Amino acid sequence: MVTLGDIIRAGRRLAPRLPPTPLVAAPELGDKIWLKLENANKTHSFKIRGALNAVLSLSPEERSRGIIAASSGNHAGAVAYAAQLTGAAAQILMPKTTPMKKVDNVRRYGAEAVLFGDNYDLAEAEALRRAREGGTWISPYNDAKVIAGAGTIGVEILRQLPDVGRVLVPVSGGGLIAGVAAAVKELDPGIEVIGVNARSAPAMYNFFHRANLPQVWDTLADALSGEIEDGSITLPLCRRYLDDMILVSEERIAAAMRFMQETRGCAVEGGGAAAVAALMRDVLPRDGKATALVVSGGNVDLSVLRRVLS
Repeated sequence: MVTLGDIIRAGRRLAPRLPPTPLVAAPELGDKIWLKLENANKTHSFKIRGALNAVLSLSPEERSRGIIAASSGNHAGAVAYAAQLTGAAAQILMPKTTPMKKVDNVRRYGAEAVLFGDNYDLAEAEALRRAREGGTWISPYNDAKVIAGAGTIGVEILRQLPDVGRVLVPVSGGGLIAGVAAAVKELDPGIEVIGVNARSAPAMYNFFHRANLPQVWDTLADALSGEIEDGSITLPLCRRYLDDMILVSEERIAAAMRFMQETRGCAVEGGGAAAVAALMRDVLPRDGKATALVVSGGNVDLSVLRRVLS
Protein backbone atom coordinates (compact mmCIF):
# COMPACT_ATOMS: atom_id res chain seq x y z
CA MET A 1 0.00 0.00 0.00
CA VAL A 2 1.00 3.63 -0.49
CA THR A 3 1.15 5.67 2.71
CA LEU A 4 0.98 9.37 3.44
CA GLY A 5 4.66 9.14 4.36
CA ASP A 6 5.45 7.82 0.87
CA ILE A 7 3.61 10.80 -0.63
CA ILE A 8 5.36 13.33 1.62
CA ARG A 9 8.74 11.84 0.67
CA ALA A 10 7.79 12.03 -2.99
CA GLY A 11 6.94 15.69 -2.54
CA ARG A 12 10.38 16.38 -1.08
CA ARG A 13 12.00 14.47 -3.95
CA LEU A 14 10.06 16.43 -6.58
CA ALA A 15 10.12 19.88 -4.99
CA PRO A 16 13.47 21.00 -6.46
CA ARG A 17 12.24 20.14 -9.96
CA LEU A 18 8.46 20.69 -10.00
CA PRO A 19 6.83 23.80 -8.51
CA PRO A 20 3.21 23.46 -7.31
CA THR A 21 0.61 23.79 -10.06
CA PRO A 22 -2.02 26.57 -9.89
CA LEU A 23 -5.37 26.17 -8.15
CA VAL A 24 -7.70 28.78 -9.62
CA ALA A 25 -11.30 29.74 -8.91
CA ALA A 26 -13.86 28.94 -11.61
CA PRO A 27 -16.97 31.01 -10.78
CA GLU A 28 -18.38 30.19 -14.24
CA LEU A 29 -18.93 26.65 -12.92
CA GLY A 30 -20.44 27.73 -9.61
CA ASP A 31 -19.64 29.08 -6.19
CA LYS A 32 -16.56 27.61 -4.48
CA ILE A 33 -15.42 25.66 -7.55
CA TRP A 34 -11.67 25.45 -8.17
CA LEU A 35 -9.52 24.02 -10.95
CA LYS A 36 -6.25 22.25 -10.16
CA LEU A 37 -4.37 22.91 -13.40
CA GLU A 38 -2.05 19.96 -13.98
CA ASN A 39 -1.98 20.95 -17.67
CA ALA A 40 0.33 23.74 -16.44
CA ASN A 41 2.86 21.15 -15.20
CA LYS A 42 6.02 20.06 -17.01
CA THR A 43 5.06 17.91 -20.03
CA HIS A 44 1.56 19.47 -19.60
CA SER A 45 0.23 16.63 -17.45
CA PHE A 46 0.10 15.31 -13.88
CA LYS A 47 2.01 12.24 -15.11
CA ILE A 48 5.38 13.93 -14.66
CA ARG A 49 4.93 13.67 -10.89
CA GLY A 50 4.72 9.88 -10.78
CA ALA A 51 7.14 9.18 -13.59
CA LEU A 52 9.82 11.46 -12.19
CA ASN A 53 9.39 10.11 -8.65
CA ALA A 54 9.71 6.56 -9.98
CA VAL A 55 12.76 7.23 -12.15
CA LEU A 56 14.56 9.21 -9.42
CA SER A 57 13.95 6.27 -7.08
CA LEU A 58 15.64 3.73 -9.39
CA SER A 59 19.12 2.43 -8.65
CA PRO A 60 21.91 3.22 -11.14
CA GLU A 61 21.83 -0.43 -12.24
CA GLU A 62 18.08 -0.29 -12.91
CA ARG A 63 18.50 2.86 -15.00
CA SER A 64 21.40 1.34 -16.93
CA ARG A 65 19.14 -1.46 -18.21
CA GLY A 66 16.96 1.11 -19.97
CA ILE A 67 13.42 2.11 -19.07
CA ILE A 68 10.38 0.58 -20.77
CA ALA A 69 6.87 1.97 -20.46
CA ALA A 70 3.51 1.84 -22.21
CA SER A 71 1.19 4.78 -22.60
CA SER A 72 -1.53 6.27 -24.73
CA GLY A 73 0.20 9.58 -24.23
CA ASN A 74 0.99 11.51 -21.08
CA HIS A 75 2.88 8.85 -19.12
CA ALA A 76 5.00 8.42 -22.24
CA GLY A 77 6.10 12.05 -22.34
CA ALA A 78 6.66 12.09 -18.59
CA VAL A 79 8.86 8.98 -18.61
CA ALA A 80 10.79 10.34 -21.59
CA TYR A 81 11.45 13.62 -19.75
CA ALA A 82 12.44 11.83 -16.53
CA ALA A 83 14.77 9.50 -18.42
CA GLN A 84 16.45 12.42 -20.17
CA LEU A 85 16.88 14.21 -16.84
CA THR A 86 18.67 11.21 -15.34
CA GLY A 87 20.61 10.13 -18.44
CA ALA A 88 18.68 6.87 -18.92
CA ALA A 89 17.55 5.40 -22.24
CA ALA A 90 13.79 4.92 -22.60
CA GLN A 91 11.56 2.99 -24.97
CA ILE A 92 7.85 3.80 -24.91
CA LEU A 93 5.20 1.55 -26.46
CA MET A 94 2.22 3.56 -27.69
CA PRO A 95 -0.97 2.52 -29.53
CA LYS A 96 -1.05 3.38 -33.22
CA THR A 97 -4.05 5.61 -32.49
CA THR A 98 -2.09 7.86 -30.10
CA PRO A 99 -2.38 11.57 -30.99
CA MET A 100 0.80 12.73 -32.78
CA LYS A 101 1.29 15.56 -30.29
CA LYS A 102 1.91 12.94 -27.60
CA VAL A 103 4.22 10.89 -29.85
CA ASP A 104 6.20 14.03 -30.64
CA ASN A 105 6.54 14.76 -26.90
CA VAL A 106 8.33 11.43 -26.43
CA ARG A 107 10.73 12.04 -29.29
CA ARG A 108 11.39 15.61 -28.18
CA TYR A 109 12.93 14.29 -24.96
CA GLY A 110 15.13 11.78 -26.78
CA ALA A 111 13.19 8.58 -26.02
CA GLU A 112 12.18 5.96 -28.58
CA ALA A 113 8.45 5.98 -29.39
CA VAL A 114 7.29 2.57 -30.66
CA LEU A 115 3.78 2.60 -32.18
CA PHE A 116 2.29 -0.83 -31.57
CA GLY A 117 -1.26 -2.24 -31.64
CA ASP A 118 -4.62 -0.61 -32.12
CA ASN A 119 -5.30 0.07 -28.44
CA TYR A 120 -3.56 0.58 -25.11
CA ASP A 121 -3.97 -2.99 -23.86
CA LEU A 122 -2.05 -4.38 -26.86
CA ALA A 123 0.73 -1.80 -26.46
CA GLU A 124 1.06 -2.60 -22.76
CA ALA A 125 1.25 -6.35 -23.38
CA GLU A 126 4.13 -5.83 -25.82
CA ALA A 127 5.90 -3.45 -23.43
CA LEU A 128 5.68 -6.00 -20.63
CA ARG A 129 7.09 -8.67 -22.94
CA ARG A 130 10.07 -6.46 -23.77
CA ALA A 131 10.59 -5.57 -20.11
CA ARG A 132 10.80 -9.27 -19.25
CA GLU A 133 13.72 -9.50 -21.67
CA GLY A 134 15.74 -7.10 -19.57
CA GLY A 135 14.39 -3.55 -19.35
CA THR A 136 13.18 -1.70 -16.26
CA TRP A 137 9.39 -1.45 -16.39
CA ILE A 138 7.56 1.64 -15.10
CA SER A 139 3.80 1.20 -15.09
CA PRO A 140 1.60 4.25 -15.69
CA TYR A 141 -0.44 3.35 -12.60
CA ASN A 142 0.48 0.00 -10.97
CA ASP A 143 3.60 1.30 -9.23
CA ALA A 144 3.87 2.59 -5.67
CA LYS A 145 6.34 5.36 -6.62
CA VAL A 146 4.10 6.52 -9.47
CA ILE A 147 1.08 6.62 -7.16
CA ALA A 148 3.02 8.46 -4.45
CA GLY A 149 4.14 11.07 -6.97
CA ALA A 150 0.55 11.62 -8.10
CA GLY A 151 -0.50 11.90 -4.47
CA THR A 152 1.47 15.12 -4.12
CA ILE A 153 -1.46 16.79 -5.93
CA GLY A 154 -3.69 15.98 -2.96
CA VAL A 155 -1.22 17.51 -0.51
CA GLU A 156 -0.98 20.66 -2.65
CA ILE A 157 -4.77 21.02 -2.87
CA LEU A 158 -5.12 20.96 0.92
CA ARG A 159 -2.35 23.50 1.30
CA GLN A 160 -3.85 25.80 -1.35
CA LEU A 161 -7.50 25.34 -0.29
CA PRO A 162 -7.65 24.36 3.41
CA ASP A 163 -11.47 24.32 3.46
CA VAL A 164 -11.83 21.98 0.48
CA GLY A 165 -14.74 19.58 0.96
CA ARG A 166 -14.73 17.59 -2.27
CA VAL A 167 -12.16 16.58 -4.91
CA LEU A 168 -13.04 15.25 -8.37
CA VAL A 169 -10.38 13.32 -10.27
CA PRO A 170 -10.25 11.80 -13.80
CA VAL A 171 -9.57 8.05 -13.68
CA SER A 172 -7.97 5.50 -15.98
CA GLY A 173 -5.89 2.80 -14.27
CA GLY A 174 -6.27 4.62 -10.97
CA GLY A 175 -2.73 5.81 -10.28
CA LEU A 176 -3.77 9.46 -10.06
CA ILE A 177 -6.86 9.05 -7.91
CA ALA A 178 -5.27 6.38 -5.69
CA GLY A 179 -2.49 8.80 -4.78
CA VAL A 180 -4.72 11.86 -4.44
CA ALA A 181 -7.31 9.98 -2.39
CA ALA A 182 -4.70 8.43 -0.08
CA ALA A 183 -3.23 11.87 0.63
CA VAL A 184 -6.54 13.66 1.07
CA LYS A 185 -8.26 11.01 3.20
CA GLU A 186 -5.27 10.50 5.48
CA LEU A 187 -5.04 14.24 6.06
CA ASP A 188 -8.82 14.78 6.40
CA PRO A 189 -11.15 11.76 6.17
CA GLY A 190 -14.19 14.05 5.88
CA ILE A 191 -13.27 15.27 2.40
CA GLU A 192 -15.15 13.53 -0.40
CA VAL A 193 -13.05 12.04 -3.21
CA ILE A 194 -14.96 11.16 -6.38
CA GLY A 195 -13.51 9.53 -9.48
CA VAL A 196 -14.68 10.27 -13.01
CA ASN A 197 -14.55 7.76 -15.86
CA ALA A 198 -15.43 8.45 -19.46
CA ARG A 199 -18.43 6.27 -20.29
CA SER A 200 -16.30 4.90 -23.13
CA ALA A 201 -13.50 3.94 -20.68
CA PRO A 202 -15.30 2.53 -17.62
CA ALA A 203 -12.72 0.16 -16.13
CA MET A 204 -12.60 1.65 -12.61
CA TYR A 205 -16.34 2.32 -12.63
CA ASN A 206 -16.89 -1.35 -13.43
CA PHE A 207 -14.62 -2.40 -10.56
CA PHE A 208 -16.08 0.02 -8.03
CA HIS A 209 -19.74 -0.65 -8.86
CA ARG A 210 -19.34 -4.30 -9.92
CA ALA A 211 -20.62 -3.39 -13.37
CA ASN A 212 -19.71 -4.73 -16.80
CA LEU A 213 -19.87 -1.77 -19.18
CA PRO A 214 -17.89 -2.20 -22.43
CA GLN A 215 -14.62 -0.48 -23.31
CA VAL A 216 -14.97 1.74 -26.40
CA TRP A 217 -11.66 2.72 -27.94
CA ASP A 218 -12.93 5.57 -30.13
CA THR A 219 -13.09 8.34 -27.52
CA LEU A 220 -12.01 11.91 -26.89
CA ALA A 221 -10.66 10.63 -23.56
CA ASP A 222 -7.93 8.47 -25.14
CA ALA A 223 -5.72 8.93 -22.06
CA LEU A 224 -8.36 7.17 -19.93
CA SER A 225 -8.78 4.11 -22.16
CA GLY A 226 -7.69 0.60 -21.22
CA GLU A 227 -8.46 -2.15 -18.74
CA ILE A 228 -6.80 -2.30 -15.33
CA GLU A 229 -4.05 -4.84 -14.79
CA ASP A 230 -5.07 -7.83 -12.67
CA GLY A 231 -3.81 -7.38 -9.11
CA SER A 232 -3.09 -3.66 -9.56
CA ILE A 233 -2.36 -1.96 -6.26
CA THR A 234 -4.66 0.86 -7.33
CA LEU A 235 -7.73 -1.36 -6.83
CA PRO A 236 -7.58 -1.84 -3.04
CA LEU A 237 -6.53 1.79 -2.62
CA CYS A 238 -9.55 2.98 -4.58
CA ARG A 239 -11.86 0.58 -2.74
CA ARG A 240 -10.54 1.93 0.56
CA TYR A 241 -10.50 5.66 -0.11
CA LEU A 242 -13.00 6.60 -2.85
CA ASP A 243 -16.49 7.81 -2.04
CA ASP A 244 -17.87 7.23 -5.53
CA MET A 245 -17.13 6.67 -9.21
CA ILE A 246 -19.24 8.41 -11.85
CA LEU A 247 -19.42 8.43 -15.66
CA VAL A 248 -19.45 11.23 -18.23
CA SER A 249 -20.43 11.00 -21.89
CA GLU A 250 -18.45 12.01 -24.96
CA GLU A 251 -20.79 14.99 -25.40
CA ARG A 252 -20.09 16.22 -21.87
CA ILE A 253 -16.36 15.77 -22.34
CA ALA A 254 -16.49 17.82 -25.55
CA ALA A 255 -18.49 20.51 -23.75
CA ALA A 256 -15.89 20.62 -20.97
CA MET A 257 -13.06 20.94 -23.49
CA ARG A 258 -14.91 23.84 -25.13
CA PHE A 259 -15.48 25.45 -21.75
CA MET A 260 -11.80 25.29 -20.86
CA GLN A 261 -10.77 26.78 -24.20
CA GLU A 262 -13.41 29.49 -24.44
CA THR A 263 -13.65 30.67 -20.84
CA ARG A 264 -10.29 29.72 -19.33
CA GLY A 265 -8.12 30.19 -22.43
CA CYS A 266 -6.36 26.83 -22.27
CA ALA A 267 -6.45 23.67 -24.36
CA VAL A 268 -7.33 20.57 -22.33
CA GLU A 269 -7.46 17.00 -23.61
CA GLY A 270 -10.57 14.89 -23.25
CA GLY A 271 -9.36 12.82 -20.31
CA GLY A 272 -8.04 15.94 -18.60
CA ALA A 273 -11.48 17.58 -18.83
CA ALA A 274 -13.41 14.65 -17.31
CA ALA A 275 -13.81 16.18 -13.84
CA VAL A 276 -15.02 19.46 -15.37
CA ALA A 277 -17.46 17.45 -17.48
CA ALA A 278 -18.83 15.77 -14.35
CA LEU A 279 -19.57 19.10 -12.70
CA MET A 280 -21.21 20.44 -15.88
CA ARG A 281 -23.39 17.31 -15.97
CA ASP A 282 -24.81 18.49 -12.64
CA VAL A 283 -24.68 15.07 -10.97
CA LEU A 284 -23.31 16.51 -7.73
CA PRO A 285 -25.40 18.37 -5.16
CA ARG A 286 -25.04 22.13 -5.07
CA ASP A 287 -24.33 21.97 -1.35
CA GLY A 288 -21.81 24.80 -1.05
CA LYS A 289 -18.82 22.52 -0.48
CA ALA A 290 -15.56 23.94 -1.77
CA THR A 291 -14.80 21.60 -4.67
CA ALA A 292 -11.49 21.08 -6.48
CA LEU A 293 -11.53 19.63 -10.00
CA VAL A 294 -8.27 18.06 -11.14
CA VAL A 295 -7.58 19.05 -14.76
CA SER A 296 -5.12 16.27 -15.45
CA GLY A 297 -3.62 17.10 -18.85
CA GLY A 298 -3.50 19.45 -21.81
CA ASN A 299 -1.90 17.45 -24.61
CA VAL A 300 -4.58 17.57 -27.28
CA ASP A 301 -4.00 17.45 -31.04
CA LEU A 302 -4.94 20.64 -32.86
CA SER A 303 -7.11 18.63 -35.26
CA VAL A 304 -9.09 17.15 -32.35
CA LEU A 305 -9.48 20.54 -30.69
CA ARG A 306 -10.74 22.09 -33.93
CA ARG A 307 -13.30 19.31 -34.30
CA VAL A 308 -14.51 19.77 -30.72
CA LEU A 309 -14.73 23.54 -31.02
CA SER A 310 -16.70 23.31 -34.25
